[in-house]
Amino acid sequence: MAKNERFLSVDIGAAAIKLGEFELDETGGMQMLSFAHREYEEEISEDNRIRVIEGVLRQMLLEADIHTSRTMLSISGQTALIRFGQLNNLKNDKKQIRQLAQFEATRNLPFALDQITMDFQLIATDEEAMDTMDVLSVVVKRDIVDQIVQAVRRVGLSPQLVDVAPVACYNAARANRLGDDGCVVLVSIGGRSTNLMFMEGNRFYARTIPIAGHSITQQIARKFSIGQPEAEELKRRHGFVAMADDGAATETTGDVSKIVRQVMLRLFGEITRSIAIYKTQQRGSDPVKVYLTGGSTILAYCDRFFADKFGLPVEYFNPLACIPLGPSIDRRRLSEVGHTFSEVVGLALRYSTICPVEINLLPKEVASQQSLVYKKPYFLGAMATLLLMFFLIDQSMVRANKETRKQLDAYKEVQAKYKPAYDEIKGAVGEAESAVAQVNDQNAFLMQRAKWPLILREIFRARPDNVWIDSIEPVFGDLPAIEQQSIVEEEGNLSGGADDMFSMGNMAGMGADSMSMDGGDMFGSGMGSNLPSLTTIGGVTIIAHTIRQENAFGPDPVLAPEPDYPFEVPEKEAAGEDGEELDEEGNPVLRQNASENLDQSGELLFVRNLKKSRLFSSEEEYTGVVSIQKSEFLENGNDFEIQLKFNVLVEAYPWGDATSGTGAMGSRGMN
Repeated sequence: MAKNERFLSVDIGAAAIKLGEFELDETGGMQMLSFAHREYEEEISEDNRIRVIEGVLRQMLLEADIHTSRTMLSISGQTALIRFGQLNNLKNDKKQIRQLAQFEATRNLPFALDQITMDFQLIATDEEAMDTMDVLSVVVKRDIVDQIVQAVRRVGLSPQLVDVAPVACYNAARANRLGDDGCVVLVSIGGRSTNLMFMEGNRFYARTIPIAGHSITQQIARKFSIGQPEAEELKRRHGFVAMADDGAATETTGDVSKIVRQVMLRLFGEITRSIAIYKTQQRGSDPVKVYLTGGSTILAYCDRFFADKFGLPVEYFNPLACIPLGPSIDRRRLSEVGHTFSEVVGLALRYSTICPVEINLLPKEVASQQSLVYKKPYFLGAMATLLLMFFLIDQSMVRANKETRKQLDAYKEVQAKYKPAYDEIKGAVGEAESAVAQVNDQNAFLMQRAKWPLILREIFRARPDNVWIDSIEPVFGDLPAIEQQSIVEEEGNLSGGADDMFSMGNMAGMGADSMSMDGGDMFGSGMGSNLPSLTTIGGVTIIAHTIRQENAFGPDPVLAPEPDYPFEVPEKEAAGEDGEELDEEGNPVLRQNASENLDQSGELLFVRNLKKSRLFSSEEEYTGVVSIQKSEFLENGNDFEIQLKFNVLVEAYPWGDATSGTGAMGSRGMN
């Protein structure tokens, strides 16, 4: 807490402005340093509210020589809608309590929600086991709050919160221990309205009654047919509350006193009605004492009138009893207006301590601006610290730069000494790297050649016994998707019915030993310097024929296992799906015919076996039967074409038009 921190408490009433300057020391002790009280010279309206408040407040600050800016504000209870309601006692659900309280506060409002500012608070009670709890909500038109805040800021003050007069008055009364010994009523009669507050331990209830000093002034002006200023002056000079005995006619002490009594009787009736509401709706007790405060209670015999009517002890409330006064305070002048400073004291307590009821109607945007204003010194301090850090870093970098240059000069001398040997070694390393690159290129080339025997071996490993291969042709570039030309079902078997699908050429049976592939035609005989660019081979097309046969030779023999490859081959997906038979190592078993679980059509078994090899893709779109047709030369035979996509990178040096799928390799094929 800052030492000797000063702040202002300003009550913007309906008829006057009261303010006090307070000082808070480092131990938390608070005292009043100065005060001011001034009434408005003209009646406040929606159009002149900012101008009138600004003018009066500026005069007060000049006369009191006050330069403190941090301000606690309260506004008249006449401008606020104060409601007391009850909610279900949801002790642990704060979010739901807030929602219910907001709903209760905004229920049956005469204004749209975007035209109001509101706050609420739960009222503490001693009956924790009760099923319901009391909630206080305060609603004010946003325009009124904005105008008052704007007027206050125009004179250089920085509002920290906006309270309402009844709540501020209640906090001051509780600080002076009112209500500790039973239910008491605090009657604050102001200029335009009377704030009525019930205090009974922690129980609180308030009501604003639109009967006050201005009501007396209006009646006098109407009675004597004079203006408001003359009527106000007449009230101040000759006004007092006329006394009567048990409802008899008022004493003939003058028309003014009769008017004052008539207004006070109306006010007493409203207070009596409020007591009944407090007892029935708020579960309160009968009052045992009445306290008076506010500017209009200065009328003579006011306390005697209420004591006579209530039949209870009545005394004036001194809100300053709990606040020490500074040595410069004019105590005589303060005693004349001290009974009106309940709200000022309540606001001061809001700044220095935690109060029973804490309402804040300050607009959020204003609160954010004020927060930035008070954080400005911290921002400046942080900026100064940052600049100092930059300066220190700069000095450190300057010193480091000098040391670095010194070391750099020494390094350059050493570098110049060893540079010839370094250049010689660098040249030798470059030659060695070039030789290694050539060897790597040759190894990669030779590895491409090594792939073809393994590819052919896998094709023939997957070939069933009843399938004969006629030709294998490579496909350069990306492999196209399969477009089936003719697939016809006949008695559960696949056969072709078109005679002009494709020319099969020589249908003589072929084995692995009968395949011919001249490595020179595919790859060239050497690594000459004028080799063409490598071309990717995406796969091959296999033209073959098959004869359907019954499995008359016992169990299907198991094909040879897939070899280990000297180059990287991607793994297949988890084996064993779709009821496949697995070997001891968990790999799928290839069988010649698989007569027990697959149709004996050789082309289907051939494709299935090919897909199980790690060298070939199992994608249905790229590996599969392209066409099937019934053989013209073999009884119960089919001629078919298979497209097979490689699962590994295969490259070659083609001669001719490789882009069209032909060339030395493509045109010759495998015959």
